[in-house]
Amino acid sequence: MQLVLNIQLEEPLVLPMNYNHIVQSIIYRALSVMPDYAEFLHQSGYTSGKRQYKMFQFGQLQGHYKMADRKFIFDTEVSLEIRSPEPLLINLLVDSFYRNGIAFGKTTYRDIYMEIYDYTIEENHIVVQMKSPLTVYSTDEFTNNTYYYNPQEEAFFDAVNSNFYRKYQAYFGIAPCSPIRISKVENENCRKFVTKYQGSYITAWFGKYDLSGQRKYLDFLYQTGLGAKNAQGFGMFELL
Repeated sequence: MQLVLNIQLEEPLVLPMNYNHIVQSIIYRALSVMPDYAEFLHQSGYTSGKRQYKMFQFGQLQGHYKMADRKFIFDTEVSLEIRSPEPLLINLLVDSFYRNGIAFGKTTYRDIYMEIYDYTIEENHIVVQMKSPLTVYSTDEFTNNTYYYNPQEEAFFDAVNSNFYRKYQAYFGIAPCSPIRISKVENENCRKFVTKYQGSYITAWFGKYDLSGQRKYLDFLYQTGLGAKNAQGFGMFELL
């Protein structure tokens, strides 16, 4: 399911350039209307081995803005899309935002127009463009150093597929019976994106990609996101 929030701003909304953690905290705060569920997602979520998945994603904020002192200043309205394969999560968000509004820091905005969609992927092959950047990485178990892959490496696409396998198994309890196939659209450049999230730098990539596989697998990725760190604002795509 997909939830699109259109927030009318009674006063300008000022956010740091690295605002993903702020949006994530808004989502968790809204889910606290059902404390047990919110705690489950925040503490563990759906697991596959040592990996934990929250099964929601959000895109970048959209709206007219200007930049000043390395901050975004949205002036009249801002929109945000949240997706999840879990209807309960979307419905809890709608209920919470309707009752309590959306608080960015000390300012609560209550003039919110919410749209709920249940769009599904019905194809076995799609061409997508990233709405929020795609990231995949590996961490050395001895040094704890993290390496972020890039689309010039075959390992980048292998890591996207491995992430899909783990995420699908974590949610459904069974492994997919076939892989997805992903490749960069020919002659299209991928734009590098680096941001800081709670003290750590994350490298990710915008771009256009070919995706193929079983329809239900592509739909699952449409709801949950491609690659890693979906619940931190990475991996949302739209169809071209």
